[in-house]
Amino acid sequence: MVRRLGGLLAVAALVAAACAPAPQTTPAQTGGAQQPQERRAANQTLRVAQIGLPATLSPESSASNIALYSAIYDSMVWVDGKYNVQPRAAERWSQPDPTTWRFTLRRDLTFSNGDKLTAADVEFTLNLIVETRMPQMSQMTNLTGAKMVDDYTVDVTTRVPDASVVPGLLYAWIMPKNYYNAVGKNGFAVKPIGSGPYELVEFRANDIAIFKKRATEHPYRKPIATELTIRSITEQTQMASGLRTGELDAIQGLLSPDIVEQIARTDAKVEYRTTSNISALLSQPEMKMRDTPLQDKRVRWALNYAVNNEGIAKNLYKGYAIATGQLSVPGSPGWNDDIKPVYDPAMAKRLLAEAGYPNGFKLPVGIEFTPQTVNPNIATAIQADLKEVGVEAAVTPYELAAFLDKYYGRNGQVKGDIFIQSTSDTNGFMSHAQGLYSCNNALHWWCNPEFDRLMQQANGEPDVAKRGELMRRAVRVFYDDVAHIHLIISSVFHITSAKVRGFVWDNPAFFTYDEVYKIE
Repeated sequence: MVRRLGGLLAVAALVAAACAPAPQTTPAQTGGAQQPQERRAANQTLRVAQIGLPATLSPESSASNIALYSAIYDSMVWVDGKYNVQPRAAERWSQPDPTTWRFTLRRDLTFSNGDKLTAADVEFTLNLIVETRMPQMSQMTNLTGAKMVDDYTVDVTTRVPDASVVPGLLYAWIMPKNYYNAVGKNGFAVKPIGSGPYELVEFRANDIAIFKKRATEHPYRKPIATELTIRSITEQTQMASGLRTGELDAIQGLLSPDIVEQIARTDAKVEYRTTSNISALLSQPEMKMRDTPLQDKRVRWALNYAVNNEGIAKNLYKGYAIATGQLSVPGSPGWNDDIKPVYDPAMAKRLLAEAGYPNGFKLPVGIEFTPQTVNPNIATAIQADLKEVGVEAAVTPYELAAFLDKYYGRNGQVKGDIFIQSTSDTNGFMSHAQGLYSCNNALHWWCNPEFDRLMQQANGEPDVAKRGELMRRAVRVFYDDVAHIHLIISSVFHITSAKVRGFVWDNPAFFTYDEVYKIE
């Protein structure tokens, strides 16, 4: 049994469960539990397509890609579809003091090279996250480190009292200390290993990842698929064709509604959740570095008034998205019902004139995005709407790996003037947003001390109602500071062939393939 965050997260989980989004399906959905007349197929190789792969399968590459990382790694905890925290590598936890969480680990996990997973590996992983500012820091902003107590006990410390660090450990993919130190950072990136139920057989960035089920059975995860092949396919019509011909068993991601509607007319099973907040970031460091007009709040408001996000939701997403004017997502405790989308081109022109740009201006870099996570038509829609009020912005797409370098500020890369990206709330604490917009993050995208103060206060607030109010106030502060062109809450899709069973949403926004199997 898991100890639910020493009374802090217990109530939060109950409230979050009440408002967490339920999985949605098309009316034609079929499947579910295996029917008596159905027989499992002899071949349980699962072939999946998604739009893009990270540069490597080391957790140092990305903070998301849960379906990929969960195949070969175990995380400390899991957060289920109703925001309840569940044990994974950590079987229980307690709170010895306000800034320390003590975790007791399972004793039966081994890495694929035969080494046992111990507290030394957890200590190593969490300290590496902190010391090298790995992407996972965006989910655990106040994490300061970890210290091994004994072979199966580890203390995790935070800068201030923070209950969100526990569900944030969903992203703490445990890496083997001895193996990592033996092969080094680059060697681990080429051949990563973990304690998960699969081992990596082959990987090519932006192409393919092949996982084989380990000969040694995992102690608590019992996947059915003997092999997972996850391929990057950027052309969605090719995805749909592969599903139709039987070359693919599943496709997933932020798919085009046109493609989804085509597939929904077949016997495929379409599931989706409207949980991905797509926005156009007006990144603070870049606007200062380039000395652009975006530094003026009136200009940032003008851009929000210029973009027709209702039109984007209706025309590009056909009911699979809603327009939004805020940082949070529906179902999150931080969702603020009082904040609505704005669209008024005349107001946009007035604000530009007040700011000293009656004839508009041209942005030096323009709009950047990756087709792997954002419909390219969003970028061109923003470009067209801005042009109507006199603001010119070029549009540049990037492959996922190059986009992630910009996203995390790696290899000297910086973001464009308008940087389209997506966030979600996977743990009920808006940890992803906190990590991106915290003033304490060396790679912060936006710094607002009042937003920080309110979110930090929310993290340490034991009363759920008060915590939710603090988060909603923080969302209002972010809205008033105009760091984004707010766009839409879009749907994340998972589509399987008629021969696939067992898929479930494990989390408000993510999933694994542990329960998936094929029938004859």
